[in-house]
Amino acid sequence: MTRWGWNTWEATAPSEVRDPHTGLAVRVSAYSTKANDATPLPFSREAELGPRLPEGRFLEVTFPHHGSRVRVRAAAEGDDVCGAVEVAPEGEWGLRFWFTLEVGFPGGEGEMRLEIAEGEAAYVDPPIAFATWPGGAAAFSPAIRPVTQHLYDDREEVLREFVERGYYYRPPARERGRWAVLRFNAITPEVSWALGVGATEREARERLGGLLPRTPAVLGERRAEAAAAPERPAAIRDVLNWNTVWNPVWNRPYTPTTRGWVSHRFGGFIVWQVDSWFHAILATRVGDGALARANLEAALGCRTDTGMLAALRSGLTDWVDRSHPPFGAHAAWIAAEGLGDGSILERAYPVLRDAYRWWWRARDGNGDGVLEYGSSPVGDGHFVHTRLAAMDESFNDNSPVHDELSFMTGTHTLDGADVGLNALLVHEAELLARIAEGLGLPDEGAELRNGAAAHAERIRGVLWDEERGVFANRRWDGEFVRSLSPMSFAPMFAGVATQAQADRLVLEWLRDPNRFGGDHLVAGTPHEDPASLDNEYWRGRVWPPLNYVVYRGLRRYGYDEDAARVAAAGDAMFLRSWQESRRSYENFNQRTGEGGDSPDAEPFYTWGTLLPMLAEADLLDLDPLDGLCVGSPAPPVAATTLPTGAWGLLRAEVRGDWVALEGPRGLVFRARGSAGRFRSVTWSDRMLTLTLPATVAPVTIEVPWPVRDATVDGVTVETTASGVVVPAGAAGRTLRVERG
Repeated sequence: MTRWGWNTWEATAPSEVRDPHTGLAVRVSAYSTKANDATPLPFSREAELGPRLPEGRFLEVTFPHHGSRVRVRAAAEGDDVCGAVEVAPEGEWGLRFWFTLEVGFPGGEGEMRLEIAEGEAAYVDPPIAFATWPGGAAAFSPAIRPVTQHLYDDREEVLREFVERGYYYRPPARERGRWAVLRFNAITPEVSWALGVGATEREARERLGGLLPRTPAVLGERRAEAAAAPERPAAIRDVLNWNTVWNPVWNRPYTPTTRGWVSHRFGGFIVWQVDSWFHAILATRVGDGALARANLEAALGCRTDTGMLAALRSGLTDWVDRSHPPFGAHAAWIAAEGLGDGSILERAYPVLRDAYRWWWRARDGNGDGVLEYGSSPVGDGHFVHTRLAAMDESFNDNSPVHDELSFMTGTHTLDGADVGLNALLVHEAELLARIAEGLGLPDEGAELRNGAAAHAERIRGVLWDEERGVFANRRWDGEFVRSLSPMSFAPMFAGVATQAQADRLVLEWLRDPNRFGGDHLVAGTPHEDPASLDNEYWRGRVWPPLNYVVYRGLRRYGYDEDAARVAAAGDAMFLRSWQESRRSYENFNQRTGEGGDSPDAEPFYTWGTLLPMLAEADLLDLDPLDGLCVGSPAPPVAATTLPTGAWGLLRAEVRGDWVALEGPRGLVFRARGSAGRFRSVTWSDRMLTLTLPATVAPVTIEVPWPVRDATVDGVTVETTASGVVVPAGAAGRTLRVERG
């Protein structure tokens, strides 16, 4: 069980580190004399959210304020924490630009007092601010003397004093308060600080004394560690951790879509169900098991009394009338396998099974076994039991695929079956069946498996538009909906499409630059659809979660080169904005690849990092169906790593026509003559097995030990001093190499 400690838990305050158990916090504010403006340095589009390490081990954020820039760094050190504030460059004379270090209690039971040295020492030694609460104490001090130090009950009073009374004002002295506020100006542009925690003030003072001299070194080492990570994993890590905050209602951490929405728009907490599944996948990819589990719990916490998983739980509106597309089993499987933690599936399975069954009870409005999105007449969430709420359930709210549909109050659904929903339900059942069997529930597994097969057959019969060669939503009057979205590829993600159907989807729709194709894949609305010109939210924009569905569908059907193109195109869009301004956009213009051209594209959105994640996965991946995969016919990156629970940290490298996989103990295998996708890779000290890509020439497979026997589909192949020689052939053959 993770003990969550010092971190930037308050959504509106990225400069604040807080201990969620005691409520003790350290914050920074700033004041510009030339503008007569004091700021608590809130989260905003102007804040530059810098490198992060998980669990509050390091953070760096820079705030512009009237021409000056305030850089805040902090690092959790067990129960203690340290940090620094720097003003550079200065937008005005340093005497007139001020910043404060504030330590105290925004919540919880505790109080502050100040200890100031006496005599000449008072002109040399910085004060110590002591915090006490039932059962503990903390001691805080900067490395140098502040200009002044005072106690307050309301820290915002300090900001008002700067504006109304000026920077020389001295508030009345007091013995106790909830905040100790230490004022500095930019004449001394950088100040480090530390805070030690103990059972008593004496112990806290000792811990402070041990940490404060080490603070510059700790910050330097942690920043170097954060900067050492490769660009794409670092981007995923940083966006995840900057957007991770504390849920005060459920009393635990989670990662919202963006911390900018939490307080002002949603009243203190916001859990979008489908986003939380993706956040768990992202955290698993970078090996952050604690955060992956936290986001799984956030999504599972959307469960209602009916068994459904609500689309949204928040402080201002609770959408228990509608759910979100079923991604839970997919996310839980990836987390369990990636982290090597089977208890994740034990926890998730009964919740996900009941949620899966709910869809069949609640969303088959015309009784034909092909489901629709809807909104039930329950709860008081905004827009409940309306067409808008039903579109919200799809999570691609204003997509033109809904334009032709109406909301039927009698059935609580739209009057048209959705291809994405139905395909995802097949995939959900497929994985739930596997999980059930693994948990010793064969009857439930068989029921789910048989249901998935029957549902897949209905989708192929009802939602395939043979004339256009595409899966499409279908109205109850039998007409296909004219507009399409990338969810038309969801039947590939779920294994529903026949090979012939998949071929048409790829050849006629994905590769066509007038449809979903082009330079900026995957178009959220086909370019030929007039709705794509709207360039408004789900209309005419590229969306990372839809790219994720398309990418995995292409991989499932062996379209490895097309999958690599999707991964590379998304990666290029992401990196362009990330490298320019550290922005992780919610969506992108499908014609230009720009993220910042639309006010409806949030600039620091967690699932934006699905795009660099796909670029990494294109080289090395743990796939729900293909297991461990390595290699790509057109890799967007040359090398990557993958933390896993079962094998430890893996590393893959692709150079020209060879691919290598290494584990903690060294080389697993190296293939010379092909950089294609090697699937279902497993190994031990005595055996290597894998599924081969298609090859047009012999491929040499090197292993780190002498070979006794090597076969392809049971047929012995040649072994030389260079390795096992695999003859040219089709994809899907199984190589087995035994140690001598």
